[in-house]
Amino acid sequence: MLNSRLKLLPAVMRKQLVFMTQNTRLKAIAASDKFDGTDVKPFKAVPGPRGLYAIPVLGAAFHLKPFSKYTINTFHLLLDSMHEKYGKSFCMQVLGQCFVTEDPDAIATIYRNEGKYPRRAPLNLFEFYAENNDKERGMAVVNGPEWHRLRSATQAFMLKKTSASVFIEEQVAVTNDLITRMSTMSYTPEEFRDELFKYATESIGVVAFNKRLGFLDPKGSAVSPENQVYLHAIKSFFELMLQDLGPPLYKLYPTKLYKEFSKVANEAYGYGRVQIRELLESVDRQMKDGTFDPEKPILILQLLASPKTTDKSVDAILLDLLTAGTDSTAKNMETLLLSLALNQDKQQRLYEEIVEVIGPKGHELTAEHMSSMPYFRACMKESFRLHFPIAFGGLRILPEDVVVDGYLVPKGTCAFMNNRRLLLNSEYFEYPSQFLPERWLRDDSTLKRKKEYPAFAFLPFGFGLRNCLGRRFAEQELWLGVTKIIQHFTVEEHEAENNFEMIYTTFGQVKTPPKFIFTPRVR
Repeated sequence: MLNSRLKLLPAVMRKQLVFMTQNTRLKAIAASDKFDGTDVKPFKAVPGPRGLYAIPVLGAAFHLKPFSKYTINTFHLLLDSMHEKYGKSFCMQVLGQCFVTEDPDAIATIYRNEGKYPRRAPLNLFEFYAENNDKERGMAVVNGPEWHRLRSATQAFMLKKTSASVFIEEQVAVTNDLITRMSTMSYTPEEFRDELFKYATESIGVVAFNKRLGFLDPKGSAVSPENQVYLHAIKSFFELMLQDLGPPLYKLYPTKLYKEFSKVANEAYGYGRVQIRELLESVDRQMKDGTFDPEKPILILQLLASPKTTDKSVDAILLDLLTAGTDSTAKNMETLLLSLALNQDKQQRLYEEIVEVIGPKGHELTAEHMSSMPYFRACMKESFRLHFPIAFGGLRILPEDVVVDGYLVPKGTCAFMNNRRLLLNSEYFEYPSQFLPERWLRDDSTLKRKKEYPAFAFLPFGFGLRNCLGRRFAEQELWLGVTKIIQHFTVEEHEAENNFEMIYTTFGQVKTPPKFIFTPRVR
């Protein structure tokens, strides 16, 4: 009926009416910061690989070995090659037809149009595992109102400034044990990498479970068999999840990938569930015998007190905090120590700040010290810039048609924000391959930097409503660990001329473990 009526109208009016009935298109055009009303190109005009590479589901595999030199762990280099060939924005088949951009204005447009319930792309392997193992999926993967329910139940106290600092006394004790071990033990590069995993696990354990887990015995005793199983499981967990590329055949039959993932996921989550059960039993005993301290921060009780959480969702939040916090914090700590080892002048300046604010070794760290160390924060940010924590940046499923970088990108498209690439772009960051913490410092009088960078460039913890809930805990653990190490040791790298290639096993790390040399400071 509508089409027959349109035919009776003059061509110009017909064209205008059709345009006006495209509500989402109008919203998209209004949302675009750069739209001038004359130059919106269709989505099919976005450059990108064609032919076999554009085949749905299967196309992504043709970008990787044995068809190219790239692997899933060097996916970031594949994206670099695509940008070099097609420009700042392009399309490729990965999680469906994906729009990939390193343009800061395009990234801003995507985030500003993420909607009330920002959607991430599905993690099919994990979600299938969760459905078949009675595990609530957690905030990292749920979308829509279910995500909003969990998020609103937790962010009020997990993102406030004091959410991490109330646990600092317990985490300082963990860090002291790390320093004691480093003072008496020698490590191979692989062993020190494992030591950072142990530190990260022990440190987040006192937050999630209010107890020491036994990964950092100050006398150097080996970890228990249960703890060793967990460490192996959590490393494999993220590596295997990243390999889920191509058709989800595990939905038809138990593939090798699914069997391996199920095994390590059961081990990792099983370990966490034991800690949760023991914590609740301990709280129950304390309440019965009158020894319970209501002033002591206990995260699980805060979560359970919310009417928006269930027992399963609380389990999911704590287990995600344990698993993701372990892997990401350990790897970020290693790359920050490497940056300081390779730049002795920056390490010396950081040490001078530590002595000025805290004092030399023998002086203890407090929550107040962290906010008084701008050079440490600059070092941390610069390490994130040089060694971005993930292979690209954020992912969003667009809730409406949006004009991005001059293209009308349709609703339902998965948008990749390639912040990693943007942060290494000399167009925006001078001397991008150099470790220059000073670029992040602000003038004391004007509170401005010498150069301001695009607002949506530096987002290592994500942006907006779906930013990282564990950010404050991760930053505090990183600050405690690195500050204590620099306070007690000078850190060098045995092969400083090496090209430390980054790979991504979900979170980024240098491919070959650094050969750190820790020399005790005299004072």
